[in-house]
Amino acid sequence: MRPFPTMDDAPLTRDSLNGQAYARLCRDLKAGRFAPGEKLKLRDLAAEMGISPTPVREALARLISEQALEQVGHHSVRVPVMDEARFAEVCELRLLLEGRAAAHAADHATGADVRRLEALHEDMAAQREAGDAAAELLAAERFHMEVYALARMPVLQRMVEGLWLQCGPLMRALQTHALAQPRKQHPHHLVLRGLRKGDGELARKGIEDEIERTAAPILAYLRERAGEPEPAARRRARATA
Repeated sequence: MRPFPTMDDAPLTRDSLNGQAYARLCRDLKAGRFAPGEKLKLRDLAAEMGISPTPVREALARLISEQALEQVGHHSVRVPVMDEARFAEVCELRLLLEGRAAAHAADHATGADVRRLEALHEDMAAQREAGDAAAELLAAERFHMEVYALARMPVLQRMVEGLWLQCGPLMRALQTHALAQPRKQHPHHLVLRGLRKGDGELARKGIEDEIERTAAPILAYLRERAGEPEPAARRRARATA
């Protein structure tokens, strides 16, 4: 398994450095590059992007204000360690907002849109088969964001992106904690069928199924971090998955 990737190799241009630094940090948070509790080093990030620390500092400050990162002391920034109650709230909001976005996307998706999403899903599956967790998460993030963009609801999409910024670092748990139920068919296929048929409820169900099925291993991960024993029923379910 390859390590999680660094930022793009190409240096940023001088045009809108703050915005570009913010976009790159958002992308990597949503794709699970950074782990819960991990400290982000300003100068290391600036070096990766090929820019001065100032725009990176401002991007970090913006992410702190959005609760995607947190300030520790005067000079340190880290990825928050989410507790179970906050994760439950984030999941509830994701079910409502992402389900709504998928349903609206079905009203607008064209054949070309569906084919593009199919290619993204196939890329994600190929990366999983290759054992490349980093690339798999990046492909999954692109799939979801493109689905929600099709809804043509920019305010809703921005809210969804904020939730992904908060829960993205937890996606690493899916590499070490098995799904509670065997995966017969990936929920993306249900989303794609809904988009292809213009069936908003079918697309919504696919998104909701994925959020609910991935919640169990993340909850197990959070309980391990908190030192809480995993319920016996869930432990048996994971063992047979």
